[in-house]
Amino acid sequence: MFPSRTFAVVRPIALFCFGALASPSIAQSGLTTAFVKVETGLTLQYVVQGDPKGPVVVLLHGAGDSWHSWELALPHLPKTHRVYAVTLRGHGLSDHPKAGYARQDFAKDITSLLKLLDLRDVTLVGHSLGSFVAQVVAQNDSEGRVSRLVLVGSGPGAPRDPSAPVSSYFASVQDPISYEFARDFQAGTAFTPLPPAFLEMMIAEVQRVPAGMFHELARGSGDPRHVEKLGLIKAKTLLLWGERDAMFSKTDQDGLLKSIPGSKLIAYPATGHALHWEYPERFARDLAAFMK
Repeated sequence: MFPSRTFAVVRPIALFCFGALASPSIAQSGLTTAFVKVETGLTLQYVVQGDPKGPVVVLLHGAGDSWHSWELALPHLPKTHRVYAVTLRGHGLSDHPKAGYARQDFAKDITSLLKLLDLRDVTLVGHSLGSFVAQVVAQNDSEGRVSRLVLVGSGPGAPRDPSAPVSSYFASVQDPISYEFARDFQAGTAFTPLPPAFLEMMIAEVQRVPAGMFHELARGSGDPRHVEKLGLIKAKTLLLWGERDAMFSKTDQDGLLKSIPGSKLIAYPATGHALHWEYPERFARDLAAFMK
């Protein structure tokens, strides 16, 4: 139960390029940025573009990223849509609490954001960590705000084995996060080469994140009944998956298809974990077609 309090939405301001690596095209794209204090007491940053009266899309990024994760795809999304790219707690310019990085913690923030901004008939899109957050938001969507769900590079979400390679990798991270860890982590998400300036920016975003966030992910702090709860999702669901994804397999996609009623899968050949980085135009087309 959230506390009964009033929270302010900071007035949107013109988007500035954060650092020398930000793309000049972003400053000219019509994006605006704002900050909202959600009912968990944290302040989240988001950027928004498109028609204020258009169909609503909310984008949630993966671990170590920020709203910038969607930077390559945003120019290709229809300007007739109202698109919000949110930076999760512990990332980017959003608040960085010392603890509270379970899926449910992230999901409470996003559920509150949807409520405070009064977003309805939402297409909720999540990549990797953001996909698990989106799953929980959709499972607990008592107000029926999420009508469509898009899971990019996702899985059924059972708690990870602490001895698994990814868990051990995350558990080894120390503050401040080294350039080497950030570089290897981000470069490893893609199967095809990425634009150099974009990759450097995403490496820098990892170095903003507290190591404690990765440690909580390593401990597998998800609900052991998470897979069972996937059956509660009522939103129309699309899975997007790269066939060369090193984190989630075809078996994971089959598990999601089995657990989420009516869900469908689109596989990207010769594509890694972050397919919206490698093929942003195709991702935008598939998303727009799904919304139709």
